Amino acid sequence: MALKKQERQAMILEILARNVIDSQEEILHRLQNAGIAVTQATVSRDIKELRIVRRPDVNGQTRYQVMADATNQAANDGNQIEQGFSDMAVDVTPVSFMIVVKTTQGNGNRLAAMIDAAEMPEVIGTLAGHNTIYVTTPTAEAAIALADQFNNWKQ
Repeated sequence: MALKKQERQAMILEILARNVIDSQEEILHRLQNAGIAVTQATVSRDIKELRIVRRPDVNGQTRYQVMADATNQAANDGNQIEQGFSDMAVDVTPVSFMIVVKTTQGNGNRLAAMIDAAEMPEVIGTLAGHNTIYVTTPTAEAAIALADQFNNWKQ
């Protein structure tokens, strides 16, 4: 059966609340096993829209979790992204019009989400993996300036 987007996303949140899930494929299979017609691309879009990231839980086990609303937190705490870099960034290197940010294990998506939520005008977009983020800027000069800012936050 096909569910409306809101119903499907609510089901994803329920699955994550009740289970330790560490892959998109597992979410996809659980939805399909529940009789929901869904594709991998749809699950991937839902994960992004719901601000779900893969990170260690309180027990250190890596799992998908809903990220707190970074936009609201940023309004309440202007230092969130700075704290994120301080806690998670290991290395920041500008490369042409991009910046490569190495993070502690499992925190690439989390820190990239913070960068995205900050809506910095010099950030065109981010691409994150387990422990690496590519930050795209409009120019090489912007990348150098932003990398300097990231490095200051990292210390």
